[in-house]
Amino acid sequence: MDIVVLSRVGGILGPFAWILGLIMNYIYEFLDFVGIPNVALAIILFTLITNLLMLPLTIKQQRYTRVSSIVTPEIQKINKKYKGKTDELSQRRMQAETMEVYQKYGASPTSGCLPVLISFPILLALYRIIYNIPSYVNSIHTMFMTMAEPISKVANGSDIMTQLMSDLNIRVSGFDFTNIEKIIDALNNVKTTNWDAVATAFSAHPDVVNNINSIKDTIISINTIPGGLNVMDAPVHFSQGMAGIFPGILIPILAGLTQFLSLKITSGNQPKQAPGQENSMASSMKMMNTIMPLFSVWICISLPAGVGLYWVFNSVFRTLGIVIVNKFFNTKDLEELAAEQQEKIAERKGKPSFADKMLNAGAAASENNGSRPKSMSEIAKANRSKQGYTPKSYTPEDGDKPVDSNSISSIAHMLDQSKKDD
Repeated sequence: MDIVVLSRVGGILGPFAWILGLIMNYIYEFLDFVGIPNVALAIILFTLITNLLMLPLTIKQQRYTRVSSIVTPEIQKINKKYKGKTDELSQRRMQAETMEVYQKYGASPTSGCLPVLISFPILLALYRIIYNIPSYVNSIHTMFMTMAEPISKVANGSDIMTQLMSDLNIRVSGFDFTNIEKIIDALNNVKTTNWDAVATAFSAHPDVVNNINSIKDTIISINTIPGGLNVMDAPVHFSQGMAGIFPGILIPILAGLTQFLSLKITSGNQPKQAPGQENSMASSMKMMNTIMPLFSVWICISLPAGVGLYWVFNSVFRTLGIVIVNKFFNTKDLEELAAEQQEKIAERKGKPSFADKMLNAGAAASENNGSRPKSMSEIAKANRSKQGYTPKSYTPEDGDKPVDSNSISSIAHMLDQSKKDD
């Protein structure tokens, strides 16, 4: 599989990657200080710390899940009450009653979505950091700079690197030989067994070869995982027989297993559905519980072992976090949780959410619906009843004749003028 890498990520993910990159840098520098510089161990600790940082989002999401177990049945009763009623008045009344339920329990229709929306860019930034650790860890960047600097000074270095990347199936986004960071991107994805090929490609330049030979063993060492694996290599190489399959196959297997257990545990805390929805919900969950673990296995076979390592431990830490949070919430009565939610909303009094604004607007329209004219004649009479009403487009003429104000033609005329005025 081709590897696509990029230096430091920019755009919307830039700030997230910068902050998380600092965390990764400090973790590795600490491990180096205590004498165990290892990227695999740094990834594990990095995964643990980022999960702890995201714990407030997990708590918020699980709190919403618990409160939903009492909110959902009441919402389903309202939906059943107005089932088949598609007129505007019924829809607005349904919105108003739904809003009352959410306010009663201190919940919001968007409460469950917010943690997911916030965590999504964080997860994408995490993957970018693990893909390209030298761009975020200073000491590792220095190691690669030892090789990249002399390579950048080679006269025909661009041609050599281009051919080398083609031979080793390395693809760097926007590769530019004049940009030394792009050279580091390419070198960062050289597999453990291919460093000799890099040295051979620059055999006509002894200074490059000497620098490669002086640093390659250190790079291989810091990227090593127990079992002879390397965080920058794919864990499984079927072409190498059993030696290329085991123990690397354990990473995708563990990824699939931990993903399955995570889904099993978290889905057990979802609110119950109405009888008519149970079959479709159960079918969807069953499909998800099958597809996601298989997807995890495929991802971790195809991508570098470092990504698989993150995938496994992220599932483990995330599941442990959810279990601990749920154990805490299970000691509380649902009514108590609802009261806490109401207190939080009271603290934010005067700052309604977007969803609350929409529901309030629907409820207000519903309350005012009774005063609205119901027929065309009522609309026309309402217009005529306005003091001093004169259509904007009407110009009196000398030949005008008085008409019966209650005649059909008068009503039609008033309606027509009302439309034009609007």
